[in-house]
Amino acid sequence: MKLPGVLSLACLVFTGAAFGAEVQTAASPELQREPRWGLSTSLGFGGAGGDFGELLEKPVAGDYNIFRRYGKWRFGFGLSFTSLTMKAPYDQEPEWGFQETYLSATRLFGRPGGVRPYLQLRGGLARLHPRSELFKFEPPPENKGDSPTTPANGFSVALLPGIEIPINRSLAVDISGKFDYFSVDEYDLSPVGRPPASSGTKWEARLGVRWHPDDGWPRGIPKAGAPDRKRDAWGVAQNLGWGIAENFAINIGASGFNEYVRNANFNQISPRSWWDNLEHGLTYDDNQFKTNQYVHPLNGAMYYNTGRSNGFNYWQSALFAMGGAFFWECCGETHPMSYNDLVSTGIGGIAVGEQMYRISSQLLDNGDDGKSRTFREIGGFLLDPVRGFNRVLSGRSGAVHPNPTEPLDWRGPEARFFVFAGVRTIGQGESISENTNTYGYFGLNHTFGNVFDNSRRKPFDSMSSDYIFSPGDKQLRTVLRIRGDIASWALGRSESPTYAFAIVHHFEYYNNKAYEFGQQAFGPSLFARYRLSQKMGLSVRLDGTAAILAAINSDYSFLADVANQERFREYDFGPGLGAGVEVGLTRGAHRLLQLTYRYNYINVSNGSIFNKKDETGKEGSDATHHVQAAGARLYVPIFRSMGLGADALVVLRKSFYDATFLVDKDQRNPEARVYLAWDLGH
Repeated sequence: MKLPGVLSLACLVFTGAAFGAEVQTAASPELQREPRWGLSTSLGFGGAGGDFGELLEKPVAGDYNIFRRYGKWRFGFGLSFTSLTMKAPYDQEPEWGFQETYLSATRLFGRPGGVRPYLQLRGGLARLHPRSELFKFEPPPENKGDSPTTPANGFSVALLPGIEIPINRSLAVDISGKFDYFSVDEYDLSPVGRPPASSGTKWEARLGVRWHPDDGWPRGIPKAGAPDRKRDAWGVAQNLGWGIAENFAINIGASGFNEYVRNANFNQISPRSWWDNLEHGLTYDDNQFKTNQYVHPLNGAMYYNTGRSNGFNYWQSALFAMGGAFFWECCGETHPMSYNDLVSTGIGGIAVGEQMYRISSQLLDNGDDGKSRTFREIGGFLLDPVRGFNRVLSGRSGAVHPNPTEPLDWRGPEARFFVFAGVRTIGQGESISENTNTYGYFGLNHTFGNVFDNSRRKPFDSMSSDYIFSPGDKQLRTVLRIRGDIASWALGRSESPTYAFAIVHHFEYYNNKAYEFGQQAFGPSLFARYRLSQKMGLSVRLDGTAAILAAINSDYSFLADVANQERFREYDFGPGLGAGVEVGLTRGAHRLLQLTYRYNYINVSNGSIFNKKDETGKEGSDATHHVQAAGARLYVPIFRSMGLGADALVVLRKSFYDATFLVDKDQRNPEARVYLAWDLGH
């Protein structure tokens, strides 16, 4: 077995064994019954025959399955990803992908707890898809998607005899064989000098594991006298198995969507592509700015919340985000593993995911009922879909039960929503009147907790988020900014400290026609507050940031060294440093005036020609970007929570390139906004 298979099985065995050992510490009769739900995964190697067997050989397969037990029967759903190589003289061409989406029925023999033979029958959809451009279509068909080759769709049936060897109550080694028949649309094989084919057979020897992740643990509301596990503030029991299963399900769902809906050119995965990605390591990709800096963090937030909504805390859920990101980069696509995706999906997903979880918590109310409860649950589902799904699945979405006792787990004493709608005008040049664009826009600023006065200081107990939507601009969502305190300390011994210090997680995404900027960063922040009078106050915030990876629009990014480049990327990547200051004048709960300044330095690692002059004499270039952003906000309350506001902003970018054939660039973007606002809090 190749290294990726060994590592995958070893990791799953280790995790499942540890979880299973914990489960066995409970001696309750409730847990002595055989678990009902289970997961299985395997790797298979074998041969091929039939019509396609004249061309294809050496299938290598990876398989995922979830099942429900009914006595001696198991019924399940799964996906199998196989690749088959072509025979000589085409054996150096890229392989064919074969994906099966199936239902399964398994009959078990023998007694629970011992070695158990079984016989499994599968049937479902089959999709055969070549990767070799020998089969590139001419002319391209309508709605071809990204793939240059046409897939063939059909069905498959398979018989799998096997045995399970138990390791503990939750885990077993699975050894089996697979005999597969498939029939698909007739495929033209004339590019390789062979007649059309429409059916085939294959067989595999398989090694895998079967895991019962919950082992009977209750997912919903605890019942009196029932066995229990550690629960979070919302009463959700930690469930490692379901968290991992849902994490895999997100990737498997994405894989099915990419194959059947998008007809993507990177989805013909198998253990061969997994090993290839691990062997070649990390590179950078050429995806659009929105994809890398916004869509991937949203995906990461889904991974994160497979942990958070299954009873795990911030730090534990961060592992779900990083694990999901790595699994996709390694095993979810045939494209090389992307360093920038690991950062934006994993690190960005942690910030976006925790922010989604916290805001949905403020909306939910376990003690509510009727229509109000329904609307709260729907809203919570939209804000955090993974959590919403799990609340429905566990019955928590409709049952009346206690809310968290700690306010910071639910509705903190200083949670505020600053909602606004108005008009923004942005220019490109020395004056706002040059190359001007004007848009309607709306958005909100959300703050939660108080770094000075919080009674608890867990990650994101103090946080702020900014959202701006601009219909008509390049993207509807033009701003998403999240700042969450990972750790914080009040400085001084007084009951109302003047200073506080925090380590902050920064996520930033700015995307409009004038400029693009995004980063995932961490850094120290110093906070100060001063009372000027009985009602007036002054607040100061100083930020330092170290960006793991930042992205910014560039004039020369099309020269980037990108693996499998399919488009010219319009932005540069690189680590960086930054600093910022905010000064606010407050009256009561309202911030009347706010001044901000931010500086970011980006040292390009991929984008403009970044490689030094090499031994062949090929000239390269270092590149650096220096970005400054300054702004002023004036807010005038006019009636209760309603007020009028105006913002003035300017973004300046200076870019320096060492290569003599690249010209240094300056960019200036002034912006003005006027809006009606509602300053809401509880």
